Amino acid sequence: MTDPPKIRPGSRLLLGFALFAGILASMFVGALFADFALDLLDVASPTVRLVMKAIAMATALPVGFYIVERAFLARSSITFRKTPGP
Repeated sequence: MTDPPKIRPGSRLLLGFALFAGILASMFVGALFADFALDLLDVASPTVRLVMKAIAMATALPVGFYIVERAFLARSSITFRKTPGP
């Protein structure tokens, strides 16, 4: 018979915290990058700056999810390989 895969305690909670931190970090980096780019382009309109910040933050969210997912999967695959087989 096949045994069900063992889930380490706290791994889902750790993933939740990592995703939350990844969301916050990607939104911060997106807004920071938009500010920097708009300063370089000498854009002074508050409406344009706000719209561009929103677009940059929305674009940065999938990147943050991808980075957190890759880091979490790499962490879980390393610990999975360390466990001895039957």
